[in-house]
Amino acid sequence: MFYSQFILAKKGPLGTIWIAAHLERKLRKNQVADTDIGVSVDSILFPEVPIALRLSSHLLLGVVRIYSRKVNYLFDDCSEALLKIKQAFRSTAVDLPPEES
Repeated sequence: MFYSQFILAKKGPLGTIWIAAHLERKLRKNQVADTDIGVSVDSILFPEVPIALRLSSHLLLGVVRIYSRKVNYLFDDCSEALLKIKQAFRSTAVDLPPEES
């Protein structure tokens, strides 16, 4: 099957997905955050031009890796927020000198 070279271009609609599938270490946090998973999956499942099954499987692997990173970033943010909330409401023991009480 054939596909357009523009689809997999670095700035193309599925470029970030391709990078996630093959060059996961080069993927930056802002690229992950900017990727819309729903639109990407629709582009893979219903392409404008037919794409090979192997290519679509590589792209779906990239979607899974991006989704995994998004979940990890969300977990880290929630853990940090929970830690800050616990620290803010932590009770501390205040010992006054005996003559003050």
